[in-house]
Amino acid sequence: MGLASLARKVKQEMKEQNKSYEERFLETVDQFIVQSRGGEKHSLLAFHPSSFYKCGRAVYYELKGFPKKEKIYARSQRILEVGTALHEWVQRKVFMQMDLLPDAPIKLIPVKELPPYGKEGIEFITDHAAPDMEIKFIDSRWTLKFPISGMVDGALHFMDRDFIFEFKTINPNDFEYLNAPLKEHLKQGALYCLCLNLPVMFVYFCKGTQNWKAFFQEYNNDQINWVKNRLSEIENCVLSSSLPPPEKNSRACSFCGYKSYCDKEIAVAA
Repeated sequence: MGLASLARKVKQEMKEQNKSYEERFLETVDQFIVQSRGGEKHSLLAFHPSSFYKCGRAVYYELKGFPKKEKIYARSQRILEVGTALHEWVQRKVFMQMDLLPDAPIKLIPVKELPPYGKEGIEFITDHAAPDMEIKFIDSRWTLKFPISGMVDGALHFMDRDFIFEFKTINPNDFEYLNAPLKEHLKQGALYCLCLNLPVMFVYFCKGTQNWKAFFQEYNNDQINWVKNRLSEIENCVLSSSLPPPEKNSRACSFCGYKSYCDKEIAVAA
């Protein structure tokens, strides 16, 4: 062991020894969070609205069924859990309760009244543990082998308009200067629009101030065609076992669970 490595090891050991009672308490809580929430996986090989627009290679490896090597961080899990709790609040305590009013100004749209309901190639999943207004579906109409597996926070009717409801939690710094949906959410919404044939109402909730902003988004043919082309390009790569070009992003790559395969240009699992 070199001097530099030895110094780091000694420093880390001293830091561990000097932890306060309170720090050890929170560390124990975080360990539980990681151990109890880690290891969640998609059981179906499918495109997902939250990731299809990101690195093509990561999507390729996911569809190929490569095992994902990633570290679970307690802070990431806390952020996820808080976001989930806020989603359930706005669904169960706001819109689902409002829908019970006889003259509710905003109504939930039942799954059976959605534009694609009953059409061949799309299945709506009603047996799930999420709030009842959440809509889950598997859509095989736009791909050759790998379907689109998606879920939206709800579908609403307000002032003669029907739309998909998407609830996003955001930190105060990003919220302050937000004047349109974030680019990644626009792409996610475009996939929802392709599948459900409805515009999207994005609602951003600030976790620091509890203020919120709403953006009604309609999609044009160019945006929908971009989604179709994106799905087709990645799926063709997967079916032919041809790696998509790398999409280098230093921060994203460093945390990517498929980095070891990507660095070695591995296209087929051993």
